[in-house]
Amino acid sequence: MEARKHTIMLVDDDDALNYLHQRLLDISEFGNPVVTLENGKDALVAFNEMSKSLTNDDLVTIFLDINMPIMDGWEFLRELKNIEQNISFKYQIFMLSSSINPDDIQKACDDSLVTKYIAKPLSLDLLEDIKKQYLFF
Repeated sequence: MEARKHTIMLVDDDDALNYLHQRLLDISEFGNPVVTLENGKDALVAFNEMSKSLTNDDLVTIFLDINMPIMDGWEFLRELKNIEQNISFKYQIFMLSSSINPDDIQKACDDSLVTKYIAKPLSLDLLEDIKKQYLFF
């Protein structure tokens, strides 16, 4: 029997933070592989591609920024709702943003696809908390 896969998607246009977050995810052994994408449009393409190889036993954890060029986090969520019935694997989305706008935080918390709103940057302690609290895998 093949092991279940836990893929991580970092969707953010900030290269420096992506590098930091990639290192933290590697150190914490949060999941593997870690796929980094710079906008929501590229993330949707990757998400659709994953549907071809992942099964309902597999998990994709997405750390999604709000403000990005081409397609922002809100647009990504809206598009994902249109295709979610075609998704063959489990997924969870953490809105990861530097925004302190209360409207953004509330909008993320109200969205049925968002597991939790997280303020940037990630930390090892935060990743451990997420593993304990949200990874039912």
